Amino acid sequence: MKRFLLILWALCIATIAFAQTSREEIDAHPHLAVSTHSVYAGALYAKPIAEAPKGYEPFYISHYGRHGSRCEASAKYTAELVKAFKFAEENALLTAKGKEAKAIIDNIHATQEGRFGELTTAGAEQHKAIARRMYERFRPIFRRGAIISSRSSTYSRCILSMAAFNESLKECEPLIETRLVASEGDQKMIRPTGPLASEYHHNIRHKLHHDWNEILDIWVAKQDFSHVANALFTDIEPICAHIGENKIQLISSIYKRLAFMQNLGWHDRSFIDEIFTPAERHAIYKYENYRLFCVYAGTSLKDSNRYFATMYLLVDDFVKYADLAIAGKNNASADLRFGHDYYLLGLLATANFNEIRMDCDYSDVDKLAEIWRSHQFISMASNIQFVFYRHKKSGDVLMRILHNENDVTLPIASETAPFYKWEDVRKYLNDRAASFRK
Repeated sequence: MKRFLLILWALCIATIAFAQTSREEIDAHPHLAVSTHSVYAGALYAKPIAEAPKGYEPFYISHYGRHGSRCEASAKYTAELVKAFKFAEENALLTAKGKEAKAIIDNIHATQEGRFGELTTAGAEQHKAIARRMYERFRPIFRRGAIISSRSSTYSRCILSMAAFNESLKECEPLIETRLVASEGDQKMIRPTGPLASEYHHNIRHKLHHDWNEILDIWVAKQDFSHVANALFTDIEPICAHIGENKIQLISSIYKRLAFMQNLGWHDRSFIDEIFTPAERHAIYKYENYRLFCVYAGTSLKDSNRYFATMYLLVDDFVKYADLAIAGKNNASADLRFGHDYYLLGLLATANFNEIRMDCDYSDVDKLAEIWRSHQFISMASNIQFVFYRHKKSGDVLMRILHNENDVTLPIASETAPFYKWEDVRKYLNDRAASFRK
């Protein structure tokens, strides 16, 4: 009875969390407004996963995880703000709060000097915690003597994430064998590349000349950031002109740097609450969320489809090793991959879970903020897990997919959802990948 009540309580909490508006989420957790720069959000939406059908036991897991929390990817992001605040100071454009902000920004930049792009302690701990939960949930996979095969992007933040993950698994079961590889030979799968991807980045990421950008410009013109602008600066316009950015770009950059501190292990949100109103925080979330969706997620956009077409190499890798495991020809009971957000997002787009629609209407910035929330999908350390089960007597195989450690459902008929027949999922993934490649 006690166990039943605990499960019921957890389900109630999960239902309440799911019913939250995006404004309520950002009010409670301001760092989530910064999209892919958010700390791992999986724990915020954790709910009990479904029990396997009677007689089925897990025997194999296939995984792709983004690296954990890191320092800023490049010095340019903080350097631009340092430049902006230095100009403001030299021209007497800072308020008292603006001077406080300058000191914080300077400290953020100095703290990361020489470490840009590197994994932080917070990032390592995220992967250790995910590994522990994976072990506890699927213990038969990590039996004594089991081989765990891990491959990583050659970026140090991914290699160290892989190391932290495997270290945690070894702490849970010292007698498993862990094989860690970070090879150039695996990069086409871990970080799918090619002419289509290069063309995509050139046309979309850097130029942003598309109809959605016009929609965003119209929306931005209606937003009011006067509170934060007046809190920090006596006049924001000369600063924007000096660094070549508009008002929302500068204000969003300030917010992102302040919220990003959580990735460094700094958890004080008081300054954000002082200078940004809840409405301004939410507007920045909508702005960043919309841009991310349209640049990298909107499968209704022609160029996004072309980008996702390059993900077939990653899909093929999942299919290949799962087939080998089912046939008893894969000597590893787990295939773990450690990479980056855009490639995880490509895999999510291919799977197109019912809970994570990628083909949303992008004509309304405000509505998109409610139906597609980037921080729930690809925050730091976000992950996808394909878990395979075999019936102890019949040998039949079922599989489930977890995204950020929660069950997802697929648009596939199944009497045992969220458990599916692998042949059905296999066909679905291959068909989806093929549709992008057309």
